[in-house]
Amino acid sequence: MSILDGIKQLMKINLWKTVYFNFHYFPFKTAVRMPVFIYKRTLLYKMRGDILIDAPVRTGMMKFGPHGLGTQDLLYSRTMWELNGTLVIKGHVCFGRGSKISVGKDGILTLGKGFIITGNSEIICQKEITFGSECLLSWNVLVMDTDFHKIFDTNNIVLNSPRPINIGNHVWIGCKNMILKGVSIADNVIVSANSIVTRNVSEANCIIGGQGKYIEVFKRNVRWEK
Repeated sequence: MSILDGIKQLMKINLWKTVYFNFHYFPFKTAVRMPVFIYKRTLLYKMRGDILIDAPVRTGMMKFGPHGLGTQDLLYSRTMWELNGTLVIKGHVCFGRGSKISVGKDGILTLGKGFIITGNSEIICQKEITFGSECLLSWNVLVMDTDFHKIFDTNNIVLNSPRPINIGNHVWIGCKNMILKGVSIADNVIVSANSIVTRNVSEANCIIGGQGKYIEVFKRNVRWEK
């Protein structure tokens, strides 16, 4: 990146929110290095909980709202932050414009290095969601480990308690996908567009897709690049 490109990127940052965010969450020696950049059109809805950096601290290692899609109205699309629990980052991560992150007070969201959301996608974590390294979420993706509203059987037993989600390394989740509670996905999996994943994907290096229990492997022995 040239110096001019770097200056243009810095001009897109909301300086006040960036300073406030860093000094709110981190001790002074970490905060002065500005590990988090908050970009314009970002709503810091709830700033509770904790952010743990499990990696060497770098300036701008977490970017929130820096870019958007060509079909996105960047004037009105907002990025939203709601943290009541714990966020763990293990390297550089990036949330594109329109991303919405919600972590409940008992929730733990862990993001491996190189994690990217293109934009307009949501992560809702009430229990535990873990992404490995180099994962990519496309647009209009929902990853959610809870149904929020409880469902009971005739014996008053809860049938739909929150369950952890575990996404492996180098997983690409295509546009308009839903990853729901209790799901584990192996390494180097591509989730094709408009799928609903409600069961585990244990086979690595493949393309999968479908709806609910009808998820199937479309192609094996594949790899992908960001």
